[in-house]
Amino acid sequence: MSLPINQIIVGDCLEVMKDWPDNCVDLVLTDPPYNVGVDYGNGYDDNKDNFVEWATGWFTECRRVSATVLITGQARLPDYALIERWKWLLTWWKPAAMGRSPVGFCEWEPIAMWGKGSSAGQPDVIRAPIIPQKDTGSHPCPKPLYWALGQLKRFPKANVVVDPFCGSGTTCVAAKMLGRRYIGIDISEEYCEITRQRLEAVDTGVPVKEQRKGQQALFPKDNQ
Repeated sequence: MSLPINQIIVGDCLEVMKDWPDNCVDLVLTDPPYNVGVDYGNGYDDNKDNFVEWATGWFTECRRVSATVLITGQARLPDYALIERWKWLLTWWKPAAMGRSPVGFCEWEPIAMWGKGSSAGQPDVIRAPIIPQKDTGSHPCPKPLYWALGQLKRFPKANVVVDPFCGSGTTCVAAKMLGRRYIGIDISEEYCEITRQRLEAVDTGVPVKEQRKGQQALFPKDNQ
């Protein structure tokens, strides 16, 4: 089957990926739900009693379709380690982070990697400050752009990048900015639409806020 390259898909990632061939993408980069009761506003149950069973399902599919999987695991890294021990860890440093996240981290968070890849000769800290973002809509946990850019740059040969919990689309936007191909999946139509608008802004230069007001690109895309 042909992959939905450069598309944003509304649906359950487990169902979307189940028919994909083995090892068909280069990298999975995602920040899954924390399972601590965060209100995503889309009907998603973020308080699962069977979290490890649920995570095992989609994680196994990610490992099947991709050579490398990167997860910002938060307090759930021990749960993922029950499924498969990670190869190495990165640190996401959030300079001047204020307050406290729902899982207890403030100025840093771990990022785990499974599969191919190495941290040899590369920094193991990704600096990505938490700053207000005006283009991520109502998403409660949007990631800063350099959270994704910093990880993607470590894998220059990862030409097809998948985010099975794409949320407001930071992974896909970063992939497009770097000239990579992407596939984003999210169960929320609202968040998928936000992601599409952010991707369009990369092409047109018209911010999402202005798109919503009806502003068009100064030069049509076909003429650029």
